[in-house]
Amino acid sequence: MSESLEEHEKAAEAAEGGKRWSALLIAALAAGLAFAEQGAQKAQTSMSADAIAAADLWAQYQAKSIRANEAKDIAALAAVAVPAGQARDDLVNRLQADANRFETEKGVGKAAIAAAAKAHEDARDAAHEKLEAFHNASAALQLGIVLTTASVITGSTGLVVLGGLLGVAGVVLGLLGIFKPEWAGWG
Repeated sequence: MSESLEEHEKAAEAAEGGKRWSALLIAALAAGLAFAEQGAQKAQTSMSADAIAAADLWAQYQAKSIRANEAKDIAALAAVAVPAGQARDDLVNRLQADANRFETEKGVGKAAIAAAAKAHEDARDAAHEKLEAFHNASAALQLGIVLTTASVITGSTGLVVLGGLLGVAGVVLGLLGIFKPEWAGWG
């Protein structure tokens, strides 16, 4: 009888030890989830800021286009409507110079604005890839937490292993979100 009691105590200790490891795994997965969610929030903020900046720059580009087209149109109108002479030539030349300046002025012309807007769009797209990677990492870590928690209730070692594997997948996806987000997104 004492041997049976000893075996029962050893089994109870083993089960209690398994629960401790499961609890430790849950804590580690929850910590990883916190980091993944923080990374997702940072990526979301960056994505929004770059989207707004790109939209603002494209609005500036559109305004420059309108002004350049107006200058070209007024120059063409002046060329036919204003009597010939130096005043007309000066007006047409000034309007054509304005139109050209709106197109090519260094730093603030349409070409410079378009390049800056495209850079913000690229940054927005990169932030979106990071966001997707961190969301995928979060999902894997959350599923790992759920399965590991279920293993404590059911005593299933398979659920602990599966929860741990999902945790590893979540960590890998989170690291990819930092270093190579284009590899981790599915969307």
